[in-house]
Amino acid sequence: MKSSIEKYDKKEMFKRGIVAGIGWAVGVTIGFALVSALLILITRALGGLPSLGDFFASVVESTQESLLKRNPLIPQ
Repeated sequence: MKSSIEKYDKKEMFKRGIVAGIGWAVGVTIGFALVSALLILITRALGGLPSLGDFFASVVESTQESLLKRNPLIPQ
């Protein structure tokens, strides 16, 4: 009794795998480009990177303050 894999030609399976891999890579590339473009458009609409930098700076500052409250042995 042959297994289901042995029914297929190995060359044909290889060709299908190559085509599927190329298709997957192209899809990932196009998806990444679309998501990146969308993020850039949203960032520009919100005022650019300085506003995001201010947001991340406030997050870092509040995190550092919280760490100092929990462990006062950390030097400032």
